[in-house]
Amino acid sequence: MLNSLNISSILSDADYKTVTDDLDMNPDREELPVVNLSRITVLLVDDQEFIGKIVGRMLEPEQDIDFHYFQSAREALKKVNVISPTVILQDLVMPEIDGLHMVYYFRAKKDTQQTPLIVLSAHEDPKIKAEAFALGANDYMVKPPDKLELIARIRYHSQAYINLLQRNEAYRRVEERTEELRHTNEQLREQIAQRKRIEEALRTSKKKVEREREAAETANTKIMDSIRYAKMIQGSLLPNPENIRSFIPNSFSIWLPRDIVGGDFIFTDYFEDGFIVSVIDCTGHGVPGAFMTMIAAFGLRKIIRDEGWHDPAQILRRLSFLVKTTLQQDTDYALSDDGLDAAICFVKPAEKTLTYAGAKMPLIYTHEGEAEMIRGDGKSIGYKKSDLKFNFTSHSITIETGMAFYMFSDGYTDQLGEENERRFGTRRFRDLIRDNAHLPFEEQREILLKAFNDYKGANEMQDDVTVLGFGF
Repeated sequence: MLNSLNISSILSDADYKTVTDDLDMNPDREELPVVNLSRITVLLVDDQEFIGKIVGRMLEPEQDIDFHYFQSAREALKKVNVISPTVILQDLVMPEIDGLHMVYYFRAKKDTQQTPLIVLSAHEDPKIKAEAFALGANDYMVKPPDKLELIARIRYHSQAYINLLQRNEAYRRVEERTEELRHTNEQLREQIAQRKRIEEALRTSKKKVEREREAAETANTKIMDSIRYAKMIQGSLLPNPENIRSFIPNSFSIWLPRDIVGGDFIFTDYFEDGFIVSVIDCTGHGVPGAFMTMIAAFGLRKIIRDEGWHDPAQILRRLSFLVKTTLQQDTDYALSDDGLDAAICFVKPAEKTLTYAGAKMPLIYTHEGEAEMIRGDGKSIGYKKSDLKFNFTSHSITIETGMAFYMFSDGYTDQLGEENERRFGTRRFRDLIRDNAHLPFEEQREILLKAFNDYKGANEMQDDVTVLGFGF
């Protein structure tokens, strides 16, 4: 961006003061423009209405180009942040604000600092060209412009700008991922150091110390080994989904993390009068999702065991509070905006009742050859915008012989197919359950896995996949 010394050497003192008075310059701002990378957005600023109509007619047949025109320079300056253009066409002769001032203004703002800018003039003027380019213009055209040349230049500059934004976004994501992996590695290094101190204190055998030392060295040098170790930690802290078989023999579970560790898990707990089963889908997958499962699992244990809540709707409301306050997302300075979706059932076998509540996660149950779905409330848990006063809805079902119940994360239904790149879909999933609910649960599990893998084909998994089915 040009500094005040550069611009003042081109503009007069009075003109420079006019520009900087209009300019809301804040050097501490870091926001980047939000640009639709799939479309070209053109902003034309020209006081001559007929030029706006000419350019508009030229661009109207182009289906991928959005056109915005302003006669008023000040109005354009107010709306440029909302429009987020991929290229700006700026007239150099304006009655309200001189076109050169506008060039400087666009280059001084962070939102348009890198946006391609084509200046328009009624005639060729080398001096005006030089001043415009010195202020940061990218191109120069005589108006009215030739249609083919105008469209070609708009596409050329817009595509270059979109490529630049995509590259910057890719760099940003790489930096974020690198920071996540660095943080995970630091935690694993500390765990390894603690293990070494314990081993030294216990004076274990030389052979065992050597094995642990070699494992520690491997974990320090190979990040994938570190993440696999994190998976072991996650597995030891989360409930074992196979425990459900101890109190519901007729059941199955599918747990397929997209990465080595995941953000889905199954939670179960058993009481004298019944048991709780639930499927939880935390934000994201991989390492971030795994961290969220720790928070959610400890929160459920506290709510159900320590606080004594058994009603699914109350559990969801309390869990939303714990997640939100634990991550400090109830404050203005929170850095994260994470949460989870959930389906929770409290079953009382003696009373033959099942009570369900869901946070954006449904429950499917089958009876007499039909599959019914109860949709959960359209609210997620724990996010910044989550309403801590929201009362989730409980649904009670009378259990009859032969009924089966299914809870699932959206990783199954959101999977894209190899042939058509479309979602598997909830309807297809429900039909699959309806057609096979009469089979033993272990056979149902194999059918669901085969259907998922056949549909996915060579495609990668979109998300973690969890399915829980049980019956009476």
